[in-house]
Amino acid sequence: GFLLIRSVFSPEEIDIFQREAHRMVDHAFQTCQNLNLDPGYNLRFEMLPNDQPWKVDPFISVSPLLATVVTDRRIMDRLSSVYDGYEGVLFKDKLIFKPADSHGNGIHQDYNWWQGFPKSLLTVAVALDNTSRENGCTEFWTGYQQGFLHQSNTFDGQISRDWIAKQQHIYAEMQAGDIAIFSCFTPHAAAANKSSQPRRMIFLSYNNSQDGEHYTAHYSHFRWYRTRQMSSSERAKHYFI
Repeated sequence: GFLLIRSVFSPEEIDIFQREAHRMVDHAFQTCQNLNLDPGYNLRFEMLPNDQPWKVDPFISVSPLLATVVTDRRIMDRLSSVYDGYEGVLFKDKLIFKPADSHGNGIHQDYNWWQGFPKSLLTVAVALDNTSRENGCTEFWTGYQQGFLHQSNTFDGQISRDWIAKQQHIYAEMQAGDIAIFSCFTPHAAAANKSSQPRRMIFLSYNNSQDGEHYTAHYSHFRWYRTRQMSSSERAKHYFI
């Protein structure tokens, strides 16, 4: 269901990634100001009530530097070993800031939101900060390799409490520069950040190249998902910068 691989990226690289993440956000908000756009309508950003960014999704189109991580051979070679020698193809990219005192996510499988896309999907999580129980590290439920635990053809985010109670799980405490690789069917969660510092992570999702390219289709679906409950006039106000 998942792998933890230590010290894939160096402290010097991580420092560059951290600074680039904040430059990217500052640039996006400055661009909104210059264009007289309300940053609250930028679909790329998920904001907290205090106007701090919680997530940037997608991010590689506004950061050529961070885009290099997607095809870094230290990631791609490991994906190739998982995919029996075939390359991985990018499906989704997001940067989670998770500032101090921000929320977590309940137990789920990523395939809940990716139904209809290839079942070869997996995610590589790159830690930009040390992660711990205090700041809401990722938790993985062990011994479960495949199969869908949510209700098919819905976006129901719930997994049976009876199932959860019978399983073991681990807290994937990581050092900055470590990576985790996990399947789209791996049950996982993350608690709220109770520390005084952000818990920043890059999440890159891929599918087996034998299954084709689905990035464009995913983000078309993503835009619909983010705006599906809005009126036509409200939906028209949203944009990507």
